[in-house]
Amino acid sequence: MSSFPRRQVLVGSLAMLAAATSGRRVAAQGGSAEQRAVADVLRRARAGNLTSLDPHRPISAADMEIAADLFVGLTAVDARGAIVPGCAQGWSVSKDGLRYEFRLRPGLRWSDGQPLTAADFVGSFRRLLAPATGALLGYRYDAIRGARALRTDGGAESALGVSAPAADRVVIELEHPETDLLKLLAVAYVVPMQLVTRLGREWAKPPAIVVNGAYLPRSWAQNGALTLERNPTYYAAAQFPRAPFRLEWVMGVDDATRLRLFRAGGLDIAQISEGSQLAIARRTLPGRLHSVPFYGGGWVGLNTQRGALRDPRIRRALALAVDRKALVEKVRMRGERASESLVPDAVEDYPQHAVPAHAAWPMPQRLAAARELLEQAGISRARPLRLVAIFSSNPLSQRQFLALGAMWSPLGVGVEARGLESRAYNVALSQREFDLMDYESFSVVQTATSFIGRFRSDSFLNYMGYADSEVDRLIDLAERQIDPAARAAHYLSVERKLLRDYPAIPLYSGVVHRLVAARIRGWVANPGLALPSVHLSLD
Repeated sequence: MSSFPRRQVLVGSLAMLAAATSGRRVAAQGGSAEQRAVADVLRRARAGNLTSLDPHRPISAADMEIAADLFVGLTAVDARGAIVPGCAQGWSVSKDGLRYEFRLRPGLRWSDGQPLTAADFVGSFRRLLAPATGALLGYRYDAIRGARALRTDGGAESALGVSAPAADRVVIELEHPETDLLKLLAVAYVVPMQLVTRLGREWAKPPAIVVNGAYLPRSWAQNGALTLERNPTYYAAAQFPRAPFRLEWVMGVDDATRLRLFRAGGLDIAQISEGSQLAIARRTLPGRLHSVPFYGGGWVGLNTQRGALRDPRIRRALALAVDRKALVEKVRMRGERASESLVPDAVEDYPQHAVPAHAAWPMPQRLAAARELLEQAGISRARPLRLVAIFSSNPLSQRQFLALGAMWSPLGVGVEARGLESRAYNVALSQREFDLMDYESFSVVQTATSFIGRFRSDSFLNYMGYADSEVDRLIDLAERQIDPAARAAHYLSVERKLLRDYPAIPLYSGVVHRLVAARIRGWVANPGLALPSVHLSLD
């Protein structure tokens, strides 16, 4: 791949830095109103690339994080990650948990001034769940009456349990209780259906795009930089008078560049992920680095339908032989927490995590137990097992599988690590052409369902091909509970079984690291994917 695009991004970023620094210097000296406005710009950067501004078609975590600046659903997420009223000023729930009625705020408008009504929500839900949309999170709304049938191309839009009995009322009817519904509605964004119908996919590109959130996109540069300005029609604009007038998301630059720009004053908030750059940030900017657990973690997925890994003894032996502390501290070096649970630490509505008995064993005892299990299965250094591990090509995942191979090698298990480009990786996953796969799991909202639910036999996220009727039954039972605590208890039973069968080996619980400039006000530790920019201000 040519290095020209990367140089182009770097030149653009450094130009932005020069302009930012100059603008702030003029503002500090009491320049003109226009010059002071230049300083009223919040500049954020994160890992990954922005691929779409359409909130129903996010592909990357960056897409999902930026969507929170542009759109609002019936509910919303506050600065601390709690669910609060969004476009709905309030709601009521039936005793059986099957009917929700939402009262919209008066005077809701799109950024082009057009009224936003309950009909927009009905159309948006139908689009979100339409097979042609292919929404990654569509399956999470299957509790809504008719949603699963619509999503799988077996049902009519008119049968979907989302209706508008009045211009300011939205009713959602469920097939079974869904204790996560209010959380999920925060990311079920409403979109301007008239514009979508008229422009097709072009509707979500500046300058055509119309939004209802705090910020309106003005330009989206080829190098990934997205420029936004305050949306004057945002329903809560008056509640955030100090929110920055302009917002710039800088995308497509690596950790070293983000760190360099932050230190020079060209970024206000910068995500740092790579181990060596994180070490520099810890050493040189300790007061500016904020680290918080988030709804994500890392597993190794095992193909339970292929070769030797059909044997649960082999899968358990591999899990026993992993030194997670060494993996996170010496190989990954990203501040993650070694974990033997499938649900990340940050998921607070899952208070008790399953922990296998061997979690407390010293490594020599674990290795001895692993060796015994493998020998029972006919595997030893004299009769070795060779496994193919695939990952979306990147140095960190490669180092991780090399380290795992070194841990398993004394037991007679070798690993061939194959880094694939994204498209080839997805094809290999769908066709299960692997023994081991790099599985980074995360959730947009706080819920154990996003992690435990992946192990249903019919889940499209069940890359491991794992199928167990008792697990399916317990997951179905959990998802039909009206009490969140009862749901968590059933999930705990599922997780305990999964940690005996090991279709996936949990490795770590995720932590996200961000550098936050001293001039930022309103920053709080938020375990969610996004801290919406409207909650911040500039000193």
